[in-house]
Amino acid sequence: MDVGIDGRRSALRPSIELPGFPEWSPAGVSLERRLIRAISEGFESHGFRPLDTAAVQPWSVLTAGDGQYSDGGVGKPIFRVAEPPETDTGARLGLRYDLTVPLARHIAERGDTLAFPLSCYQIAKVWRAEIPDLSHAREFYQCDLDVIGRGELSLFFDAEIACALHAAFEAVGLGDFTVRISNRRALAALLAVHGQHDTRVKAIVQIIDEGGRQPREKTVLQLRDAGVADAVAEDIGELLSLHTVREARDLFARRGADQGGLDELETVIDAAIGLGMPAGRLRLDFSITRGHDYYTGTVYETFVSGREHWGAIGSGGRYDNLLGHVTGERYPGVGVSIGLTRLVGLLLEDARAGGTAPDEVVVTRGPDAREGSLLEVVRELRRRGLPTRVLFDPPADPSVREDFATLVEVRGDGSCTVRHMPGGQVREVDAGSVAEFVASGRSS
Repeated sequence: MDVGIDGRRSALRPSIELPGFPEWSPAGVSLERRLIRAISEGFESHGFRPLDTAAVQPWSVLTAGDGQYSDGGVGKPIFRVAEPPETDTGARLGLRYDLTVPLARHIAERGDTLAFPLSCYQIAKVWRAEIPDLSHAREFYQCDLDVIGRGELSLFFDAEIACALHAAFEAVGLGDFTVRISNRRALAALLAVHGQHDTRVKAIVQIIDEGGRQPREKTVLQLRDAGVADAVAEDIGELLSLHTVREARDLFARRGADQGGLDELETVIDAAIGLGMPAGRLRLDFSITRGHDYYTGTVYETFVSGREHWGAIGSGGRYDNLLGHVTGERYPGVGVSIGLTRLVGLLLEDARAGGTAPDEVVVTRGPDAREGSLLEVVRELRRRGLPTRVLFDPPADPSVREDFATLVEVRGDGSCTVRHMPGGQVREVDAGSVAEFVASGRSS
């Protein structure tokens, strides 16, 4: 309970903080919904169709395959769901911690009725019972994009995933960004010639993944500190410094390493560009490894230029054994995931720092303005398709509010004061043309 100014606890202000469970103000919710629409349109423009799976899943499904898609192994991030006694079915249930596991269950149950390859996307909330911090929420939206095959899946779908991810971020309007791409088979092949296999490869992948975009010399030092032989660490350092498949082929040829992963990488990059993805938006980066064991080939991470401190805002890759631990049948897949809730928080921080403001017009009435003039201005703004909110009882100083893009004050002399947020540029415009003026400013 909160303590009031008189020292007593207030029954009207209980302490109900829920760390790790974000709650947005109207501006945040509006931004979240705009992003959902934009991402959906980007995915659907490439033929991906929406899929909806249950938030509650059988415990056996969530922990199948040793919880291979969860961060930290079986049970660690999973919320248990308890049924009330009067409707208890005896089932052990939990909240989904990602969208891949429910997709796998959906395919396992309905595989005989689905057309493959299955191209789908899901935008929904997931829950993880983690200790919350700045980068880990307990409830958040994910946007997953997947292609699942039956038996085989063409590498060209890896290119299609990259293109659809690009289309989604273009629709969001993030400015300049790059989809960085690599291939886990290529790294494994280089390590194999040094006798590094299985558990040792996993440890090395984790070190490279956690190193992120740090200088390669630091990653080499970390590998040596972890007991990796100097020759192995040096070859990894050289690989991380390369920017083309041709350069990598030279290294692999010198070491006698299998080049199948490089062949796949070249095929995917060429196909993505052939499908229309701008070459400058797809960048080869061998430091992209994705630490999870289930990735088997292509891997991606997306970064916004100038905001690399955000980290990856969309990542994923190919997984060739989606349901092997459940059905024994081969269902290869490739997909990416966007952490929508985290992206909303980052964009709201940018807005508060003077970046993009929510796309909304707010209309207020000056002390001498007629109600009819106010209603007419609002009607015309909405008729032009501009999101418009009217403050019939405006605050004393509405100009201090910056959770909208444009403030229009209707005055009694037939004019309107138009203030653009957050910069505060002010123009006086005739009431009859204010809607046209605001609309033209949006389109310019």
